[in-house]
Amino acid sequence: MHTYGFYGYADRLYFGGISIHYNLKNDDEQNSVLLEMSGQGCRQFETSSGVGFMQLFCEVSNGDFNITRLDIAYDDIDHNGNGLLDIGKIARYTSHQRFVTKWGGGNVMDSFRVAGNNEPMVHALTVQFGSRQSKILLRIYDKAQERGGFDYHWVRAEIVFKRERAAAFIGEVLNGKPIGKIYAGVLLNYLRFIKLDHSRKERCTIVKWWEQFLNYAKKIRLFSPKTVDYNLERVKNYVLNQAGNCIDTYIACVGEHKFMSDLKSRKTHLNDNQINPLAQIKIQGSNVLQQYENLSKILNEISLSACL
Repeated sequence: MHTYGFYGYADRLYFGGISIHYNLKNDDEQNSVLLEMSGQGCRQFETSSGVGFMQLFCEVSNGDFNITRLDIAYDDIDHNGNGLLDIGKIARYTSHQRFVTKWGGGNVMDSFRVAGNNEPMVHALTVQFGSRQSKILLRIYDKAQERGGFDYHWVRAEIVFKRERAAAFIGEVLNGKPIGKIYAGVLLNYLRFIKLDHSRKERCTIVKWWEQFLNYAKKIRLFSPKTVDYNLERVKNYVLNQAGNCIDTYIACVGEHKFMSDLKSRKTHLNDNQINPLAQIKIQGSNVLQQYENLSKILNEISLSACL
């Protein structure tokens, strides 16, 4: 469906929670496009696309794209019990500062709605660490109450990754780590709810319920993608493990000669990341050639000396 765009874009294509914004105002080249997926859009993409998120992450990582935001959420849903996350307990621990965090602090928000005449107000707690300006933001809230008051336990813990932190998270996924382990490791690195069993907070013991929620994860620190080495091994991993089946199918259908011809005549160009491994190989080849020439020169000098 075509409709009006946002974020400075004049137009937008929309389907099932997926928006493609285009025609950026004051952009003479008109080559900027914004892809936006809501939670519904992510589910629509999983259902309707034959590509999958791993392939999408690869395209984003290897192409000329900027990642502005990535939301990763864990839904603690329990139809028969209280689940792993008690939002009331999390709010109390936050209010009483029983935590260690890389964020400046936490904030507890209590919203409510009126269920009906002469009925008590329904509260919906939200605990937030970080601010809108933070590169990483955490929100833990009562999703059941947000949706109108379901009769079962549903608490969502949502991490918002922005720009380089989003790219770094995707980089960890492409390196083969499961999303759940990265999520838990990053969250542990940023926040620990604790027992007050030491005079120094950073040495206090993590409470058991938080460890269980994180599945006893190990800390993961996200670094800027500028520090990530884009090399031939990463290219190989993408070509063989992500695009390999598509390449194999295409070659089987049209033959290697046609495949190479189409590859050489493609309209897309190499970006800086993709040029870098080529430059490295050329430098390595140049160094090997230089070493060979030096060795040949030494051997010639040895042979001349032996003759004399």
